[in-house]
Amino acid sequence: MSSSITVGDYEISIIDDHIGTTRKPLQVYPDVPESAWDPYRSFALDETGSWNAQWRGHLIRRTDGAGPKILIDTGMGIGPHEHTGRNGELLDNLAAAGLAPGDIDIVVTTHCHGDHIGWNISDGKPTFLNATYRIAKNDWDFYSQADNVNPQFDASIRPLKAAGNLELVDGVVELARGITTYPTHGHTPGHQCVLVESGGETAVVTGDLFHNVAQVTEQTWCPTFDWNTDKSTTSRKGLLARAQSENWTVCSGHLASGKSMGKVVDESGKSVWHAI
Repeated sequence: MSSSITVGDYEISIIDDHIGTTRKPLQVYPDVPESAWDPYRSFALDETGSWNAQWRGHLIRRTDGAGPKILIDTGMGIGPHEHTGRNGELLDNLAAAGLAPGDIDIVVTTHCHGDHIGWNISDGKPTFLNATYRIAKNDWDFYSQADNVNPQFDASIRPLKAAGNLELVDGVVELARGITTYPTHGHTPGHQCVLVESGGETAVVTGDLFHNVAQVTEQTWCPTFDWNTDKSTTSRKGLLARAQSENWTVCSGHLASGKSMGKVVDESGKSVWHAI
């Protein structure tokens, strides 16, 4: 299965950070009965009936080396992480892709949850020191309110403003030729995906639009982490419908390594995930 794909003039590569915590379905989807998982157990859950959400980023760069180097999300951070005792590996895997933190020109945050912003700051300074960090204005406005406590936001987003590396985006914004933000509000107030269109091909980096492969079929299933389930369902249905009808490649935020890039296809009238 793919760890990178080519979309016209661009390459999109997975930059894994760390394996997430092990969870049972009812912990994440409390409104979904245990029996509803039966058709999906063989591929959506492990042998214990659980699954681990992978923490990762995605790197977008031109195949000819020109243009900006864009990192989508920065994982959970250095660690060591309590559930494994190991550190995050995003910077190591970025180095394996041939880049240092200073080579990144743009960091796009799909949303301001801790497992997507963890490497933003190192030793009190922007990790990607030459980058502009693009954060959705709706997320900034929401988590900046005193009532919406988010320690990870305070540690990994607020310092970017003081450092002068923060740029708020609102709606569809062009990041580079053929690369735009794609608002998908609901998981958080400002959740956004990133659309890549080049050479007649399209791919989308989806952040937390869906967490488990079963949601590609069961598009009304919402994790407990969603800020507004009506909006997240509308966003999920809308994007997955386009991905299916227009043959987009989907780069997911949390599906297992080796199976996280794929297509949404029709099988007997149902939308299903086909990893590539």
